[in-house]
Amino acid sequence: MGIKKIFKVGIVTIVLVLFVDIAFAEIKANARKKQLKKIEKNINKEIDLPDIPAIDDYVRVGLLRSPALKASFYKWKASFNKITQAFSLPDPMFTFTEYIDKVETRVGPQERAYSIMQKIPLPDKLWIKKDKAFKASEQAYYMFEKKRLDLIFNIHDAYYEYAYLSKAIALTEENMKLLQNFESVAQAKYATGTAKNQDLLKVQVELGKLENELLSLRDLRKPLVSRLNALLNFPENKELPWPNESLDIISVKEEYNVPMDDLANSIKNNNPELLSLSENIKKHEKEVQLSYRDYFPDLSIGVKTIDTNDALNPNMLDSGKDPLMIMFSVNVPIWFWRIDAKVNEAKASLATAKNMQVAKEQELLSRLSLIHYKFRDALRQSGLYKQALIPKAVQTLNATRSGYQAGHVDFLSLIDAQRVLLNFELAYYRHTANVYQRYAEVKNLLGEIEKGPFAVKEDL
Repeated sequence: MGIKKIFKVGIVTIVLVLFVDIAFAEIKANARKKQLKKIEKNINKEIDLPDIPAIDDYVRVGLLRSPALKASFYKWKASFNKITQAFSLPDPMFTFTEYIDKVETRVGPQERAYSIMQKIPLPDKLWIKKDKAFKASEQAYYMFEKKRLDLIFNIHDAYYEYAYLSKAIALTEENMKLLQNFESVAQAKYATGTAKNQDLLKVQVELGKLENELLSLRDLRKPLVSRLNALLNFPENKELPWPNESLDIISVKEEYNVPMDDLANSIKNNNPELLSLSENIKKHEKEVQLSYRDYFPDLSIGVKTIDTNDALNPNMLDSGKDPLMIMFSVNVPIWFWRIDAKVNEAKASLATAKNMQVAKEQELLSRLSLIHYKFRDALRQSGLYKQALIPKAVQTLNATRSGYQAGHVDFLSLIDAQRVLLNFELAYYRHTANVYQRYAEVKNLLGEIEKGPFAVKEDL
């Protein structure tokens, strides 16, 4: 194959690769544009919670009302609108010249001149700038997606903490009623001389402890409601009903009981923070390409005309004819040390971006490993309390109560049995709430988007 043929094939290949790359970029940019429009239709809708809200209602309201999420969305939108700016030619330069001393020519005196020049970056600087701007907008998009996932997780975390508080207060109140019944029994036995005074004092001490715990639990409601109101962009003092949650063991998806290696692959491919850092690397790669293009000159092309009056001799050929000129100019990039420094700066920024991604990936994998352990541990302990410990504690309390009524068991054993059951029930609901919270956190790290008004991922 001759040199000319090889050269032609190479040129054609480069053009085809560039064309395909541009076509794919345009398709993806158009898809993002549709997503922006879809989100903006919903972002300012007025919405409130229903009378009996579930977790999905909290998430939907939070996604539509959160000012932090809106700020992230408009940051993405602003970044997206920079793409058109990056692909635009610089403004043409118009020049007007008035001759103080008229230039006498054969066809007449020249009085003023008009010219316009347009700078055209070469060879493919505009395409690289456009691609760089698109990568920057993709980086902003994935940060918006991260903000959305963080909001969903934070709502789940606060909601299930609120649900646990509801269960803890209800259990404590129920146990106080039970102890009050015990107190009545102890007073009756003490009055008849069949029980000692210390039994009555013991139950009164336990009642005092439960009353103190109940006051602390009730005081906790206000800060938890305040946190939920902040996430939903509601007034701080807005009252929220108790969650209608049973807090029983949930049926967990199988993928969250798989080995960590599989979850690690998922986080690398789907976590929006890592995807944002990946787009940041691509943006800096385009910056390196762009810095090398500074070795090439830019072309300026323009036209110029001169306003010419009639010649003194009216019979002169072409008298008063305005000349028209085409102008070409190029800059001469001779200060190579400046361009070299720019290239080195771009390469250093690219190395920074790559190392940032590696560091963040290691951080997220370490965090995922710990959260995955906490999730599985909470699930295991929740099942242990539900299936084994609580039923045994109930049996023990019933047997102890019967024994106390028959006079075979002392009152202290009855109080201890009741306290053990209360602690087991509280521990069960605590671990079950943790299961829900850690489940949401795992989904957050894996980059799973909930269905909802901002769930644009299905449009890709």
